[in-house]
Amino acid sequence: MSEPLISIIIPVYNSAKYLQMTLQAVQAQTFKDFEVVCVDDGSSDDSPQILERFAAADNRFKIHRQANAGGSAARNKGLELARGKYIAFLDNDDIYHPQYLEILYHNIVAEDADVSCCSYLRFDGHGNYEFADTSLTPQIDFVSEQPFSDKFVHKKKIEMLMWTKLYRRELFDDIRFALDLPAINDILLNIEILLKGKKAVVCRTPLIAYRIIETSQTLKDLSFKRIEEFKNLCLDINKLIAAYPQWRRVLQKIAARYAYGMHIKEYLTRYNPVQDSERYNLLRQNLQELKQGGAFKLSMLNLRQRIIVWAFLNQKFMLFNWLKN
Repeated sequence: MSEPLISIIIPVYNSAKYLQMTLQAVQAQTFKDFEVVCVDDGSSDDSPQILERFAAADNRFKIHRQANAGGSAARNKGLELARGKYIAFLDNDDIYHPQYLEILYHNIVAEDADVSCCSYLRFDGHGNYEFADTSLTPQIDFVSEQPFSDKFVHKKKIEMLMWTKLYRRELFDDIRFALDLPAINDILLNIEILLKGKKAVVCRTPLIAYRIIETSQTLKDLSFKRIEEFKNLCLDINKLIAAYPQWRRVLQKIAARYAYGMHIKEYLTRYNPVQDSERYNLLRQNLQELKQGGAFKLSMLNLRQRIIVWAFLNQKFMLFNWLKN
């Protein structure tokens, strides 16, 4: 049996309500030389039965079942099982444009790139989604021969989400999703990919629809587990400095940006520290530990942000509430 050109990795967990739409959008791809590696991460709903139906009708669908271990572990298992020359990812409730694979593959081959990128759109997740234009001409908006620098120094538009990309398989020879980041794992992974990759090609056309529902990570309550992930992300970004010392300052700036944005900005837009003291105190403690350990450098923030951090750490509620607006 010949190996497929592209492996699509889909972690599946209790997504019976939307899974059929997602898999149908994969089947509808104009590019046909692919396999779908579905990793059922311990679903307790009808997701396994839906997967079985698709696998029985289409031998490109492969199913692996495992006990629930989180998104990172599921995607890592998918990478272990994938046979394709290129790798794509899809969440179990999102929808590919019919030409998603066709366009990303055309572009990665045309430029002999390591990564082919597109844009995405969001939609209210309670119904299906249909793209307005399903007959697109492949286009390339720009080619980057220094992807990490273009993204983080020159601020060019390269999406950081894993499912907006087609990757050359070899990039994953020594890169995996971090197990300590089960919900925000694509941030660290794509920093590593852009550091390692020599060339990226970017199409700004939205080729995937991202479903916004109550269970989306962006809408979930800020759990204590997720707060720990915020800290782990900053620590993990700083660990990359050992392998890429030439990018020390840029990596420190990225870590500081995420430390500030996740620990302070995201919290203050959703919660009141006086009414939510337990969550607030954990965030303060984590920030203090990151700061004292050198993983969060205030010098990488602007003056206003540094003042907000000081006010946040010192419980100056009126000051940071005034400054954050």
